Amino acid sequence: MNRIVSLLSGWLIKHNAIEPNDRELYEYALYSFLLSFTPLVIFLIISGVIEMFWEGVLIVFPFMVIRKFAGGFHVKRAYVCMIVSAGLLGVCLYVVAHTTIGWFFHVLVVVAGVSIIVHSPIDSENRRLSESEIKQYGLMTRFLVMSMILFYLILVAFHLGYYAGCVVISLCLTALLQLPCVLMQKLEK
Repeated sequence: MNRIVSLLSGWLIKHNAIEPNDRELYEYALYSFLLSFTPLVIFLIISGVIEMFWEGVLIVFPFMVIRKFAGGFHVKRAYVCMIVSAGLLGVCLYVVAHTTIGWFFHVLVVVAGVSIIVHSPIDSENRRLSESEIKQYGLMTRFLVMSMILFYLILVAFHLGYYAGCVVISLCLTALLQLPCVLMQKLEK
């Protein structure tokens, strides 16, 4: 990934799109963008190939947006992140395809939602949050989680339980990726 970022920034400098002294800043931005964008594209391509594109969208977008503000566990290496992300999202698709919505999912959406709200935002060593960011991210997380729960209820009310399952899985994945950070915080106290 670093090689791709270096080539892209070199190309931008060569074509006078950026100044050479700004290279490091743009490389960081490109790296962050590719790190976020690559697993998303891979997952949506896989979802489309197995004819579950909309299920993939309903899993990945709520997950990415809520996780942006809620935080959670991150691996150290980009390639590990991409492999693990694609694998976890693939497991999520499998679960959605092989389960039916029922009381267990109703309980799960509440448990995952409450867990995310209670533990958010996660302050990580990679990105320390200021007091104002903690407050803003917490409010945004609560809003997003409550919106997803409302969306879930609407899908269930319209007998679209299959798609409601995608929302539950998305919330569960977010809550599960917060769990290692929450446990580490508890152990440090």
